[in-house]
Amino acid sequence: MHLELDYVAFVAAFIAACAILDYRTRKIPNWLTVSAAVLGLAHSAIAPHGIGPLWSVAGFAVGFSLLLLPWLLGGGGMGDVKMLAALGAWLGPMGILVAFGLGSVLAAGGMIAVLTASTLLEGFSLTRRRYVSATVGAESSAGAPRKPARRVLPFALPMAISTWLMLGWMLLKAAG
Repeated sequence: MHLELDYVAFVAAFIAACAILDYRTRKIPNWLTVSAAVLGLAHSAIAPHGIGPLWSVAGFAVGFSLLLLPWLLGGGGMGDVKMLAALGAWLGPMGILVAFGLGSVLAAGGMIAVLTASTLLEGFSLTRRRYVSATVGAESSAGAPRKPARRVLPFALPMAISTWLMLGWMLLKAAG
């Protein structure tokens, strides 16, 4: 496939917008995902060197199906499902599988880092509270049950990184 710079720029900007919005608001809006999917399907139909409309539709279907079951089971957001569908319309079925696989590995690594860091910080905070309570001699509420903080890594962030890596690899491959 001949790689056009406007294609790379649009896909990179789309996934960046998804990552930023997902990080800030924990939502990826329909206006972004639906318009990107429609543009991806249209681009594949009119671009002379694109993946072609059938591969674009197949990529859309694969992307949509990757997180549909977790969403149905309550394990993710519909914005992630639509983001992957739109990305699949641009990357095709194999491209979205590669991006999703790498994104999932990055997400797992990120979650391990987030959980490790938060556990270490909570341990430090608890130790500090006990020390301050013992030195001051005041009764502390450290023993009171607390609601655990929800640790969330928005999936659009690792997907953005994996997509950018894939686009970079595609550019290198097209140049060589």
